[in-house]
Amino acid sequence: MPKAESQQPYRVLWAQVVLQAKADLENEPIGSILFNQAAAFFVSRGEWAESRIVVADCLEMHPDDLTRCGEQWIADRRRREGLEPEPKRTARAAEPVPLPRLVAVPAPETNRRRGRRSIAPNANPFDPFRARIAAAG
Repeated sequence: MPKAESQQPYRVLWAQVVLQAKADLENEPIGSILFNQAAAFFVSRGEWAESRIVVADCLEMHPDDLTRCGEQWIADRRRREGLEPEPKRTARAAEPVPLPRLVAVPAPETNRRRGRRSIAPNANPFDPFRARIAAAG
């Protein structure tokens, strides 16, 4: 079975989800839970946006297309009810995030603080024979 044929039932399912959300926008009372969830599916961010991306991918369309359709359906419904249109969301200005200033600080000298004795550069402190010779000597 070709991949396109195996995806058809999923497309039908997700198309029905979008149509149900549209029906909720058109028929449910404004401000009801079902209306708000349908509106959130089309225009909200966060997990709703992630869901919208998945649905749009299954329907082979861009998520922004779903958002534009939802905004239009919400505006039409508010117009029919005689309500003010929703205020347009203004895009936030891309302000740089202030980062903390990092300063290099030298590490403390740990050998002197702990009182370690100096070892000759050619001596191996882990050589058990040398330790015995040094103790005997």
